[in-house]
Amino acid sequence: MRLVILDNYDLASEWAAKYICNRIIQFKPGQDRYFTLGLPTGSTPLGCYKKLIEYHKKGDLSFKYVKTFNMDEYVGFG
Repeated sequence: MRLVILDNYDLASEWAAKYICNRIIQFKPGQDRYFTLGLPTGSTPLGCYKKLIEYHKKGDLSFKYVKTFNMDEYVGFG
């Protein structure tokens, strides 16, 4: 695991979004090769998600062949 320390939330969000974007692009997903992305829940990753949406809207990133799953940050006992 690599620890990256940045000066503030916005810089950390942008770094994470760029990292995810680059990993998807380098993977070269396609019809027979989906990229799997685990998405944490909660408010912490929202800045990163907003940047990913921005990249998508600019045409820099496609989620066409990306599968996602949500990772819950808590365990509920009923």
